[in-house]
Amino acid sequence: MTMLRSLVCFGAAVSMILSIAACSSDSEKQSDQKSSDNSKRVKLTMASVQGIEGFNYTNGDAVAKYYSDKFNYDLDMTALNWDNWNERLRIWINSGDMPDIAVYNYIHADAAAFVDQGLIKKLPDDWKTRWPNVAKVFSKTSLGPQMEKVFGGTYFIPRARFMSNLPGDPLSNHPAIYIRKDWAQAVGFPIKSAYTTSEIIQYGKLIKEKDPGKVGDKLIPVAENTNHAVDLFVARNSTHYNNFYKDKDGKYKWGGASEDTLKGLKVFSEAYRSGVLSKDFFTVKNEEHGSYFNVKGNAGATYFQAPTSAFQTYFNDFQANTKLDPYQNIHMAIVLGEDGNYHQEDLINFWGTIVFNPNISNEKFERYMDVLDYNATPEGNTITNMGLKDVDWAYDSNGKVKSLYDEVKEGKPLGGANGKYPSNGYLLGSTILFDDFAFDNPNSDQRLRDMSKQLYAEKSKKGTPETFTKVNWDVYTYDSPSKRRAQIDYNTEYANLVTTQGDIEANWKKWVESKMSIIQPVLDELNSKLAK
Repeated sequence: MTMLRSLVCFGAAVSMILSIAACSSDSEKQSDQKSSDNSKRVKLTMASVQGIEGFNYTNGDAVAKYYSDKFNYDLDMTALNWDNWNERLRIWINSGDMPDIAVYNYIHADAAAFVDQGLIKKLPDDWKTRWPNVAKVFSKTSLGPQMEKVFGGTYFIPRARFMSNLPGDPLSNHPAIYIRKDWAQAVGFPIKSAYTTSEIIQYGKLIKEKDPGKVGDKLIPVAENTNHAVDLFVARNSTHYNNFYKDKDGKYKWGGASEDTLKGLKVFSEAYRSGVLSKDFFTVKNEEHGSYFNVKGNAGATYFQAPTSAFQTYFNDFQANTKLDPYQNIHMAIVLGEDGNYHQEDLINFWGTIVFNPNISNEKFERYMDVLDYNATPEGNTITNMGLKDVDWAYDSNGKVKSLYDEVKEGKPLGGANGKYPSNGYLLGSTILFDDFAFDNPNSDQRLRDMSKQLYAEKSKKGTPETFTKVNWDVYTYDSPSKRRAQIDYNTEYANLVTTQGDIEANWKKWVESKMSIIQPVLDELNSKLAK
């Protein structure tokens, strides 16, 4: 400690003893601002979806090795899948057995409980000064600053979907309907930029009747799994199908009991009972349904993820497996409710949050934060999207990123399990998702980038303030024991209603009644505390 600092402390304190204690305490608070010392190798344990089970994320490929060498770590990755992601992390966090780092699918009721019980790490109060690039991304997520206010500090680092290419406010979700354009033309179905849910059923019935692709018994008119089927038919008709909301009369209501939700369930039921959906759609694993369209080639349509970053691989796979030109044979459109409007609550500009074990050592925490900060810079973000500098990409004379990677010549994609860099992706430390960079990525065909922009714009154009709503932070952040008890797996329950024998409206009314014991207390609280 310098003499000047000692004198300042002495002058501010009652005694020398107290001044030394105060100075020591202040020094400890500022310790997180010290420059990183990467000389000691650390082992990081992490759990996330989108990983490849058994892959060596320390040095399994050149990109993984670049990061582990640069930041001097070994990375032990637990690859979760879409079906066990939420539950396994919930169990690990609650039991105190979570790894050093995890990518957590933010659910506010659970998140609030984790914070209350001290089950995840609170970041140092000055973390934004130490890691300014992460802080810039954090500020763009909306969720980050809002939760910081709610919890009185930072416990979650949301990963921004978009940083500089936000396509709309409110933000629309990614999925769109992929339709076999050649099949649609063969059966006389119109090619449009948007369809209602009943028009999708009409298309499916035509495909089922005429089988223009000569698929036979393997034909699936509209291929979905549980989550996407609910998203396609229920969510596109009911903005608040899985949430509480403030109605025009100023009162809070439950979306599960709304007439719009019933409307969506009726369309969903028709799709299932008419054979437009596969009879066992609910057994299809998460994200697997898209392969019926672009790999197996036996689906007439699929409502599937459609962020810009996924288009190129999806279109390439379609061409490789069907031997057809995807630009001539795939049509993409948005899906509207029966009222002709686009329905959705604001997606919020994040997907997945980074959390830390509360007992993680300072060395490990700081090391991974350094990785996140580097990858939030233009260079780091480009590496996570395009591979190694001067190997897979370079800057041209104008400072613009140009690609050096030729997928056709290489005979494989840049990332993915069968790619040049299987580690390529979010698992090496990203707070900016691929969605943002994809609009500018020279590895993606300009036609796909333009198509993606059109789809996002169309959703905003077709939505109204009542059907495409901004986030209500009062509802989103409201927490109570009753609210925590009122968590429902809406996708599974709606699929159960549709696949149960009997009249769908009668089934829905019984279901609504059965849920009111956990729903009514929340409505009472919202209306007494938040309603005007």
